[in-house]
Formats: sequence, structure tokens, C-alpha cells
Amino acid sequence: MHGVVTIGDCIVDEIRAEGKEPERFAGGAGLNLAAGIARLGLPSTLVTRVGQDRDGYTLLRYARERGIRIVNTPTVDPTGVVSSTRVNGEPSYAFAPAMYRRRIAFGAEALAALSNTAAAVVNSYPLDNPAHADDLVKALAVAPGLRIADPNPRPRLISSLAAYRQGFEKVVTVANLVKLSDEDVQLLYETDWPSVAGHLFRMGVETILFSHGAGGATLVDRSGLRVAVPIAERPEPIVDTMGAGDATLASLISSLLSGGRPLSGDVWRQYLTQAMAVAAATCRRAGAELVLP
Repeated sequence: MHGVVTIGDCIVDEIRAEGKEPERFAGGAGLNLAAGIARLGLPSTLVTRVGQDRDGYTLLRYARERGIRIVNTPTVDPTGVVSSTRVNGEPSYAFAPAMYRRRIAFGAEALAALSNTAAAVVNSYPLDNPAHADDLVKALAVAPGLRIADPNPRPRLISSLAAYRQGFEKVVTVANLVKLSDEDVQLLYETDWPSVAGHLFRMGVETILFSHGAGGATLVDRSGLRVAVPIAERPEPIVDTMGAGDATLASLISSLLSGGRPLSGDVWRQYLTQAMAVAAATCRRAGAELVLP
């Protein structure tokens, strides 16, 4: 087994800031994570779908230049585009029509990649469609190593929050580690993160990473371990928070694959402190691509 297989979106991020011309970046939660994994020196594969158009070819070139292997599943749609506006570095999103029809088909190439990976990660997915959620669970089940789920919900793309939550909880049954932001917790469960942790532990999850934005991150596991770390301070101003969560997760995956699952809270703290340093560096540059501290 080697490397990391990410399942998720590969799209164009169009960023609109006040008084500036729109800027276009390669993006999507899946591509951001896959690029971060590659940047950290691990073999990186992305199972996704992009259209047979100029944006799609641009994204494929971007991935190739960064050493990411793309498994492009069939689609007749154009490549997805997300337009986002920034207020104090925080994004708000508008989605092109193709984004509402997103689906990843798990063919032989995708399943072969998943069956030979050290870690399989899903980072944003149409979980509100029960058939799509079932397809994802079956695909993840063939992965022999670490299985990680980040639901990364985008409210405007979700037809039913109840259905999305149900789809996420199907995936939870085959995941070892789950990542949730405070926004995800509120959107999906409308309660606090400790309550969600207890709920997911009862469903069989071993470890959960909660990201709190400016409040840092907390990792908890079923044994009762709890490790909290603050954000990493840097002298430069924050430019863009997009990609901070993906950078955090990429760093944690890299630590887990290189150092193994920690047996103590001190080692978990080292992993999370490094992840916060990577996230802080990423926030000091426009776009969502991981930046090393």
C-alpha cells in the first residue's frame, strides 16, 4: 500500500474581491487536499470528474504539474466553477449549474486505486443523494488502510440537510477518522461538537478532528483522549482562509502515514501543532493551495 487517494471535487475557483479583477484558481475540496498531500511529499491520486473543456484541461495540467494522478470519471457536464466573494478574507459562494449535478462514478480504475492505498479520503461529496452515498460507502470499503471522511458540506449545493446527514452517517460506518469544522457541526447537527462526538463514537468512529477556525483544533477519540491546540500565530496578515481546513487535514494525514497512529496525547499534540502551522501559512496567501510554514 502506498500514497493517498482523495475522492472529491476538482473545479475552478473564481475569486472576486472588492476593487479587483476576478482571479481564477484551480480548486475544489478534493483537488485542494490532493495538492496538499503531494506538496507534503506523498504519492497523491484524486478520483473526481472534470469536463472535456478548457477549464478541465487547465485543471488536468495543474494536477500533472504537481504530481497528482487524476482518475477522471465519466461526465457530459462542463467543468464545475465556483465564484466566491471575499469579506475580510472569508468567502461566500455561488455555484455553476454543473455543480448541482456532480457525481463520481467508481469504475475499475478508481476501485483499483482505492484497493492499494495507505489512506482513502473523501472531501466533499453529494451525500444528500442516497444512491451516491451508497456508491461511496462501497468504494471506501475496498480501501485497506486509513479511511477518512470530511463531509465539507456546501449549503447551497444540498437539496436536503436531513438526507445529507444520513448520507454522511452511512460513510461514518466505514471511516476511521472524521473531520468536522464548527460550521459543519452547526449545519448538520445544530448542537455543540462534544455532543456530536458522542453521537459519532456510538456509530463506531474511532477519532474525530474538530476545526474551530480562529479557535484552533481539537482531536478526540473513543478512549476519552482530548487534545486541543490553538492556531499558529504569524506576523503576516491573513489573506484568505479558503483551504485552511484542507491544509490542516493534509498535514495530519501526512503525520499519520509517516509516524503512525499516536499512542499518547503528546504525539497527537505534535501532529496538530504542525497542522496548525501549515494552515496558518496557507492563510497568508491567496487561493487554497497548501503552503509550507
